[in-house]
Order: sequence, then C-alpha cells, then structure tokens
Amino acid sequence: MSETPADPSVQAPASQPVAPAEAPAEAAAPSPEPREKRSADVRSLLQAGAHFGHQTRRWNPQMGKHIFGQRNGIHIIDLDQTAPRLVYALEFVREIVAQGGKVLFVGTKRQASEPVRIESERSGQYFVNNRWLGGMLTNFRTVKKSIELFKDQLAILADEEKVAELSKKELSRLNRSVTKYRKSLDGIKEMSRLPDVMFVIDVSKEHIAISEARRLGIPIVAVVDTNCDPRGIDFVVPGNDDAIRAIELYCELMADACMEGAELFNERVTSEQPADGEAAPEVSTGRRVVEIRQQPQSGRRGRQAGGAHSATGRPRREAAPAEAEAEGEAPKTAAAAEAPAETPAETPAEAPAETAVEAPAEAPASETPNPEGAA
Repeated sequence: MSETPADPSVQAPASQPVAPAEAPAEAAAPSPEPREKRSADVRSLLQAGAHFGHQTRRWNPQMGKHIFGQRNGIHIIDLDQTAPRLVYALEFVREIVAQGGKVLFVGTKRQASEPVRIESERSGQYFVNNRWLGGMLTNFRTVKKSIELFKDQLAILADEEKVAELSKKELSRLNRSVTKYRKSLDGIKEMSRLPDVMFVIDVSKEHIAISEARRLGIPIVAVVDTNCDPRGIDFVVPGNDDAIRAIELYCELMADACMEGAELFNERVTSEQPADGEAAPEVSTGRRVVEIRQQPQSGRRGRQAGGAHSATGRPRREAAPAEAEAEGEAPKTAAAAEAPAETPAETPAEAPAETAVEAPAEAPASETPNPEGAA
C-alpha cells in the first residue's frame, strides 16, 4: 500500500518554527545588572575582613587605642571605631567634591593597584597605582611638563600618518618612553592642579606621598593598619590594608562618595546657568551713579579753598559755574572771560572780604602818632 506524498505547501508550516532562532541572539547580550551599593557599616567591614590586623609583635603603640584585642597572635581592630570614622571621612570627601574639588587615590602595593585604578576611573578622579615619583606634588611644575610630553607622545601614536613617518628606531624609542610614562603618569595625565584630598592605602608604604601632602597642606584620608603610625593623618580609618576584599570595599565606598559629590556639583552648576534662549539675569545693586561736587572749604584768613583765589592769594580765572551752564548762560560767561575790563570787577568782589578783616588792625597804628605830635 503506497502512501501519498505530503503536499509541500502543507509541510511548510511545520518547518517554520525554526524562525525563533533570533531570540537567542537577543538574549546573548543581557543588560548588566546594577551592582548592589554597599554601605560603610560594621557588617560590610566584617565580611570584607577589615578587622584583621598584623602580628602582635609588629604593632605600633600609637594604634593601641584602635585595637579590640588579639587572637592567635594577630591583633583584632575595633570595627566600632572604624565604621564611624570611615563615614565621617566619606562625608568630608563628598563635601570637597561637591565644591569642585578632586581626589587623588594612592595605592602602589600589588593588592591595591587594580582596585585603586578601577574605582578612581569610575568616579573620574586621579590615581597613582604603580610608582610614586619623588616630588610629584612638591615639584608639580616639573611633573606637569612631563605630563605634557606624555600627552604629546600619545597624540603621535594615535595619528597613523605621523606613525608612518617615523623610522623603526624612532618608533621603538617612542614606545619605550610612553610605557615608562604610563606606569607613573597615566593616572594623573589630566591633573592640571594639585588635588584637594589624598586617599591612601597603606601609610607605611606611601610615606613619601604623605610627607609631600603634609608639606602642602593637602588633607589626607588613609586606611591605617596596626603596624602603621597614624600621626600626621587628618582622617584615620583603622582597618586591614592588606586584604584585597577590604581594599576593594574602601575604594568602592570612596568612589561612591566622589560620584555623589560630583552630582551635587553638576546640579549646582546647572541651576546657576541660564536656559537656552534666555538672557542672563541682570544684577542690580539698587544704586545710581551721581556726580558729587566737593564743597569749598574755608581757609585761615576767610578765604575759600577752591574759590576765586588760589593758595598764593592771587585771583584765579575760572570757567563758568555749573549753575550758569545749567541755565543756558554759557554765552554770557564766554563774553565775560574774553572781556579784560571785567576781570578787575571780580577782584573787588573778594577784596572787601580781606579789607574787612585786615583794615581794623592797621587803623589804630596810623592814628597813634597824631596825639604825640599834638602834644
């Protein structure tokens, strides 16, 4: 018994379900889940291992007040002191960044190098994670020249035409120079001025950076372990500075504080700027400009300083008074200034003022000889 072949037009719908092959392509790129934001509380610090200090024989007595106890020869840091100190330091950094300040992350040890770079780049701050150059802050003018040279070299490598013009020897020398600069200047190549705050991991290892910041008066926020000296640190955060998880927590919290401060700064700048097409508001002080004329002051002999007579007593030729100009008497004044006959007329106007004062003093002297002559 032969079977009739199925009609191709009928089987087409059965083979069509292969079309949903596009669905896996869309599911291949899932949207990244937002990272859960951690807080600076005792629980987070405990989970990160921030309470483990160094061996008891390596402790620094200055850190004794921050030590809770010891276990198996290792000091235990008091997290009840660490948590509030960390919160206070984060609030300080947030306020500085909200005012337009910048933070420099410093951590050159192997455990701190990568977290420092990642979190500082995420928050848009500066970092030094490989090697601290002596004088990076105190001799920043010279370091800034090296930064400009480094940026010029990067621009040359980014231009294919300029790279094609270089010989193999020149290109090799340029690559070596860029590699050397990248180790120490990559994190500060956009730093045009000194930072406003320095955040340090491991005070003992970064003692040169701390001494430069102290000399320049830059506030220092540092994670201080039990083997470190907390003196000279503005914001001491007692904690483990060797565990990678603890360092990641410190850097993450510091980066979050910087980002929150940057948002506040951007909001303030945006609110102060006028909208598109809107004229900037005019600032009025409520004052009007008024011309002030100094009144003549009386002299010792009844003269008036700034009047018709100068300091030598001679009559002074003056222009027409302001009242005459206001009343439209400028032609009369010009005529009076040109006529020589009227010049003496002004002098007698002031003469009686002088004769009235000096004449009585001379009159008795002229009359005294008469009685003697009569006698």
